[in-house]
Amino acid sequence: MEGIATNVVSVRPEDVATCVSCGLCLNDCPTYRILGDEADSPRGRIHLIRQLMTTTAAPDPSVVTHIDACLVCRACETACPSLVPFGRIMEGAREEIAHRRPAGRLRAALIDLVTHPRLLAAAALLAWAYERSGLRRVARRLLPRRLAEMEALLPAAEGAVYRPAPRADADVQLFAGCLMRSSFGDTQRSTVRVLERSGLGVGSPQDQVCCGALHAHAGLGERSRELARANIASFSGSNAPIVVTAAGCGAHLRAYGELLGDEAARRYAARVRDASEVARPPGARRTLPRPARVAYQDACHLAHGQRIRREPRELLRGIDGVELVAIADPDRCCGSAGIYNLTHPEIARELQRQKVETILAARPDVVVSANPGCILQLRAGLAAAGARVPVVHLMRFLDDPSSALGATSSPGRADRGA
Repeated sequence: MEGIATNVVSVRPEDVATCVSCGLCLNDCPTYRILGDEADSPRGRIHLIRQLMTTTAAPDPSVVTHIDACLVCRACETACPSLVPFGRIMEGAREEIAHRRPAGRLRAALIDLVTHPRLLAAAALLAWAYERSGLRRVARRLLPRRLAEMEALLPAAEGAVYRPAPRADADVQLFAGCLMRSSFGDTQRSTVRVLERSGLGVGSPQDQVCCGALHAHAGLGERSRELARANIASFSGSNAPIVVTAAGCGAHLRAYGELLGDEAARRYAARVRDASEVARPPGARRTLPRPARVAYQDACHLAHGQRIRREPRELLRGIDGVELVAIADPDRCCGSAGIYNLTHPEIARELQRQKVETILAARPDVVVSANPGCILQLRAGLAAAGARVPVVHLMRFLDDPSSALGATSSPGRADRGA
């Protein structure tokens, strides 16, 4: 493309050239549906990025606003007939903006907190103590609306922290994650049990680190590449599949080959599997004490980023007593999107409201998803709507579906808001 500045390396000209501005993505873009602004649509953002690429000047604040407002849910990739790699374009654009206006040091430092497992574990333990003490109920009544909404997303520890344990003869290697190991420890242990019942030995390298997805989404490309190199080295002692339980992490790990562009990174990316791809239905088969209506919510980075929709549903259907109920637009973003619900609360709140509305219309006994951010967002949204419908991770439900149903007393209570 003529006119593109030669010193720009974050955005690939051949990527933006694939967009023909047909507009077939518009109806699938959550921000365009809410804001109704062409600049907040995929093709509008690509137009802004093309303009960004023709100069080395600091970007106009309005351009930054429209690019930052993107959820990077990648629904446009599913809708696009030209196969535009929008997620890669957006991450490159944000990295380019960060290079040109390196003023977000505090934001970078805050995002990098996820790379410290002990700090996350301590925070999750404090959140658990805060909830058990009863202070959370008091805070919800006293806090202003915005702070109360943020407080509702606080992830309390789900059992003890998951501690990776290597195994020399492992058939699969479990990626521990950040939030998953600190706040979803029981889910990670459930994953190990589900995989072992599938006949697989499970190991997990102790020196693995954060996947770097949040850094990439925020334009912190070099830090994301640094974390990728560390993970490649950590898992280099085996050629076994790398099993992931967080959709956002899995999509980013699969992109390591593009991120680094070397053979080791491509080999690593080729090993990545979502847990639903590896667990076997006979091993996951459990029996419920009573029939249950189960709604499965597609995490964006599983459905759009990894094209995985069938496998989780097949595993759920393998449980006696499960009635898998459909929700409208199951793969439309719930508004979590990493830290988007903190940085863009108004848009996230509307997406959360829409998602909760579709869930309640299906009258489920339990909601199942495969991403921690989605789980926290849906729990908060359902609680705000007065519906005590449990939201659990797919692997935890497969491990012990009866426990996941313990919070409900009768089928279909969601429609009563009980």
